[in-house]
Amino acid sequence: MDISKEKIFSSQLQYGMFVADLDRPWLESPFLLQGFVIENDEQLQALKQLCEFVYVDRTKSIGDQFSAKARESVAIKREAAPILVKQSAPSSAKSKPAFSATPKVMVKTSNNQKKTIQQSSFFEILSAIKQGAITQTKDGIIFNVSSVSAKPATNGEAIAGNGSDHVANGKNGDAFGFLKGLFGNKKEKFKNTQNGTANDDDPFGITESEMYRIHVHQNEVPRVEQEMAVIYPTFEKSQLATKEIFEAIANKQNLDISTVSEVLDNMVDSISRTPDALMWLAKLKDTDNVAYGQALNVSINMMAFSSFLALPKLEIKEMGLAGLLQDVGKVKIPKRILHKNTKLSPTEYEIAKLHIEEGLRILSETDDIPGAVIDIIKQHHERFDGSGYPDGLDSDHIEIRAQIAGLIDTYCALTTDRSYAKSMHNLQALDEIHQMRDKAFSGNLVDQLIQFFGIYPVSSLVELNTGEVAVVIQQNQVRRLQPRVMVVLAPDRTRNEFPVTLDLLNSPTTPDGDVYKIIKAVSADSLGMKADDFYI
Repeated sequence: MDISKEKIFSSQLQYGMFVADLDRPWLESPFLLQGFVIENDEQLQALKQLCEFVYVDRTKSIGDQFSAKARESVAIKREAAPILVKQSAPSSAKSKPAFSATPKVMVKTSNNQKKTIQQSSFFEILSAIKQGAITQTKDGIIFNVSSVSAKPATNGEAIAGNGSDHVANGKNGDAFGFLKGLFGNKKEKFKNTQNGTANDDDPFGITESEMYRIHVHQNEVPRVEQEMAVIYPTFEKSQLATKEIFEAIANKQNLDISTVSEVLDNMVDSISRTPDALMWLAKLKDTDNVAYGQALNVSINMMAFSSFLALPKLEIKEMGLAGLLQDVGKVKIPKRILHKNTKLSPTEYEIAKLHIEEGLRILSETDDIPGAVIDIIKQHHERFDGSGYPDGLDSDHIEIRAQIAGLIDTYCALTTDRSYAKSMHNLQALDEIHQMRDKAFSGNLVDQLIQFFGIYPVSSLVELNTGEVAVVIQQNQVRRLQPRVMVVLAPDRTRNEFPVTLDLLNSPTTPDGDVYKIIKAVSADSLGMKADDFYI
């Protein structure tokens, strides 16, 4: 048992405690979420009736039940924490600015004025990327928003009210209802710093308490639009590098992954800061080839999920490389099989499975491929119950990172249009994957995946209590029901010319004085529209 967890008898449980483990397997309890804050009497009584004792993690508890870890006891730190220096932090010789190794980013407006990326809206950056209105110079990256002319939002987060008092009604879909039951509405973990001073052990000029607060507060995380602008050149390079890999294989040339290695290093750093940024770019930028476009999407999602699981940077990078290369063998499979829009025959299925063997053969002739990457690629189609291929491995015989690769590969396949099936809504895909827990995939990994994507994954659509429709632009890891959103449709379903953003964590109010809330998740299809109508 982790030493950071405290054994508490159920009779002593109180509101605000974060229950990290039970005295029995989670599957023997009514709690679908493995780890939650006690926030109501129903949870408290259920724990008292079921368990003799539980394990409480004080670092995740809230209010009076919270206590930070001692500095020397921190075993794993999110790579994001050190760079998230607050604006109010005192400057010193040792202070390091955020994005210190990143290119200069500039935004040019319609009247040829310049402003910083911090002053720019999500809609401006997103539109510039979608329209290709970007210039890369020796001095940095320039986002030309003259064709966008988005109205500035107050302090970067505008109120979306349009005078309508329409309130949406209706029940949520089954998938949404299922997923909503997995998550609690956690309170903010907030601990005031009193007379905090920096010392030589803290090169960022902030105290341990402030470091913890930065770690847990969504509004302290770099906004996704800032990171999208910063990482954009790297993403462009990753597209070119991936394309070159697939073209080299198709032309029977030797692979060179030296460019990919440098690109992945930068992508890992970006994901440690704001994972949503690269995931947005993967959705925004269409490629001219389905194969390498899907490979890049899988790679980014594998790295982001691995970062969420707190894997070391080197292993996250290896996951990214595996994601790019795990299906390279498909270039050797006949197109009539790969693009068939009906179920494969038994013979065709056996041929399709050969892409693993072909991929390993290609990579065996490539220098500098880590052995761990080869293992991931070899096993990413193995399944928890032994039903996978090529070796029919099961359970503990499948390397954990290969299980992660297989899980992400399946999610990306379900949420992408394929020749034989239309893409699923994010929540439908997670619901289907949940049905595979402890069958195709480890139940624990499936639970982690659901927590990673959350109820409202990036780029998913939601209906607000005003009747407006918004797209989720950035998740909130503290309060899962309160992400940042961009309001794209008015209650009458007309498109907003200048979409504004709302950070639901800050409890913005409607014109009627009510707090904005999400009513349900929706899909573009259910609204009779296409993804492009929502800038995604």
